[in-house]
Amino acid sequence: MQPAAPTPEYEDALRDLLARRDWEALREHSRTHNQIPDDVYNMDQHFWEVLLHKLTCSRIDLLGKHDESRAWLEKNGYTTDLGGF
Repeated sequence: MQPAAPTPEYEDALRDLLARRDWEALREHSRTHNQIPDDVYNMDQHFWEVLLHKLTCSRIDLLGKHDESRAWLEKNGYTTDLGGF
């Protein structure tokens, strides 16, 4: 069974926290809306920052933030690919 499509409110909140570069809000949003397990929730700040920048690069509605996120990822040894590091 396919998961339900995200609501507009979910998408708006996610876009806002990604645009603000708020890794803590991303972690809380993920916990609340995606029911992530404790071991993922408890990952360090760097993990959440990587995820934040990768998610930013995957969204057309944040195109204006792509260059900044791509540069951050490259500086830290990552690609923009969501499937790998």
